[in-house]
Amino acid sequence: MTTSFTPALAFIGNFGGGEIILIFLIVLLLFGAKKVPELFRSLGKGVNEFRKAKNDWEQDIQDVMSQEPLEDHDFKEKTKQASESVPTEEEKQSAS
Repeated sequence: MTTSFTPALAFIGNFGGGEIILIFLIVLLLFGAKKVPELFRSLGKGVNEFRKAKNDWEQDIQDVMSQEPLEDHDFKEKTKQASESVPTEEEKQSAS
């Protein structure tokens, strides 16, 4: 038993050539012959911008995932030590 797999885009479903031609004709009637190239050009630019943003986002995730993990630090202790080492205004005035 052999089965053939026909790849189809999930959001399009199983459209054939006739359905695509019908959709194109409806778009042509709605927008007119002069506006259709403009429409598809802007659609193509939008798809390219989306792909670029997706690739940038994926690259950012890969960069973060490839970084060394942060060590477990006690930030409260470091903040306390830093504030103790910085002289206050009163200590500055009494020293002068």
